[in-house]
Amino acid sequence: MRRLAVAIALAFGAPVLAQDEALPPPPPPPAYEGDVPLPPPPSGTRPLPQLDPRLPPAQRPAPPSGAFQGGAIGESPVAPAGSPAAPLHPDETIGHWRYAMASGVAGRFGGMQLDPDRENPGVLLYFGAQADGLWSEGFGKSARLRLRMFTGGESEVYLPSDGEIEGAFMIGRREFRFVLGRLEVGRYPALGVDVLAQLATLPCFEGSLPLLGDTMRLYYYVSPVEASFVRYHGDAHIEHSAAWASESDVPVAASAGRLRWTLLLPPSVLLSLQGDLMKMWNKADTFLAGEASLGYQVLDGSAVFNVAARWDRYRRRGLGVETSETDGEMKLLAIASLVF
Repeated sequence: MRRLAVAIALAFGAPVLAQDEALPPPPPPPAYEGDVPLPPPPSGTRPLPQLDPRLPPAQRPAPPSGAFQGGAIGESPVAPAGSPAAPLHPDETIGHWRYAMASGVAGRFGGMQLDPDRENPGVLLYFGAQADGLWSEGFGKSARLRLRMFTGGESEVYLPSDGEIEGAFMIGRREFRFVLGRLEVGRYPALGVDVLAQLATLPCFEGSLPLLGDTMRLYYYVSPVEASFVRYHGDAHIEHSAAWASESDVPVAASAGRLRWTLLLPPSVLLSLQGDLMKMWNKADTFLAGEASLGYQVLDGSAVFNVAARWDRYRRRGLGVETSETDGEMKLLAIASLVF
């Protein structure tokens, strides 16, 4: 009986003793040298650049081009779409082309009277568009297509009257480019000009220089020699005769230049001053223009609202031998632009 009692006690006490025994410690986690590896990103995505905090600011990678940058002009537009001397800068990580379009209203003052029975229309509509292409491979290439048009300057408000269209192809870097070919055709009836065409190639050059940490921008265009053609508007046209040749008989050599200076007023206001000059050789014809604009950028620089004042003046050959006539006009503009 004693043996039976001991066996029963051992049978019921074994689980209790097993629970009192300490469990073995869990195995240690695997050791990794460095960070825990992450799974690969989904296909079709582009990783963001990582900034090393140990690098000084001057050695850190710059933000991608085409982005709005606080405290710098960056790739934001400096003038309304279609404006001269205001090229766009495409972001090649997105595409080789960048586009802009604009519309607005303008008030015009002065100029040659187009209709003897009434004053020139004082309110015009503005339409602008441009496309700039960039290919940085090798020595670099760029292209520009630009349209600036005013309507309502002669009769109906939606009929085109003033403006210009430009096409150009360049090689080189942004700061200095050779212009292999450039054609611009303009019409300015209030200046007495029906057609003004300019065709340029080498040694023509242009460039865009960032200054003071890109809070200032200087664009320049210089054409030491180019071919120009002009035909005057209405009664200003010179009829061909044995004593006096017409202004539109043959193209004439000319020199031309453009300059635009832009200053950023942080965080998003741009002050821009621009000038044009074209002078035909051995002729009275001289085109001179100046523009001042103030722009406010919104939506990360993809939309710009501008107010501007522009003055244009053209000196042309007169109807008599060795005479000249001069007309000038002033425009006040309010324009909205979209860039994409």
